[in-house]
Amino acid sequence: MFIMRLAALLCLGGLLFGCATRPVVVVEKDQFIRMARQMRHELQARGLLDNDGSYLASFSLAGFSDYGETLFRRLSPAFMLDDAGDVFPGESFAALQPQGRVKHWPNGFSIDQPARKLTLTMIAIADWNNDGQDEWIVSCLAEPKNGGRTRTYYLLVPPPRHEREPLKGTVAAVYECFGLACNLYVRDSKVIERAAADPLAPPTVVQDVVPGLQPVTAPPSKKAPAARSGIEERNL
Repeated sequence: MFIMRLAALLCLGGLLFGCATRPVVVVEKDQFIRMARQMRHELQARGLLDNDGSYLASFSLAGFSDYGETLFRRLSPAFMLDDAGDVFPGESFAALQPQGRVKHWPNGFSIDQPARKLTLTMIAIADWNNDGQDEWIVSCLAEPKNGGRTRTYYLLVPPPRHEREPLKGTVAAVYECFGLACNLYVRDSKVIERAAADPLAPPTVVQDVVPGLQPVTAPPSKKAPAARSGIEERNL
């Protein structure tokens, strides 16, 4: 919250490059760049990238050092579409462990199953829907082993309020590929629910579809970072 207030004050004073750009804590830069290239216009519309494709980096890591273990033990896999196959719905991804081999690292994990491989990575922290509350931005890559559609789910996960709270992911977008043909399905994501949220809260709906292979653009020229402000602008 301190960083958000500082960014707002600097914007009011005209000291930042783009006052519409909100700060982002990037946890995995390579994954953040991939997401930004796949859904650049959506991130720009939400104020997480500026017109040049640069982001405003926050230096805070919100007190976490092992996102992978937290997501593995507490995030529900119920957000996946028809990727159920040999995946049975459970309270968390840890429930899938008996059916596949698991590899862990600090910011994610992978589950190697007979029919597919799931790779889940903590990407960034940002206020996605501009409601004053940060969300964890998480990717889940589902890769079938015998052909078919590869899906990358981009999830919004409210940070846990205590060490035993179950986590629920709201799908912000799905990047789906069949061979070289790729579609990006973007959701409005105004409502980001916790696992214990009101079940009658309205669900998010598909807002638009961008068909075709998404272009990968060259990164913009590097800009000088802001000095001693707790945040800085970075390009991709």
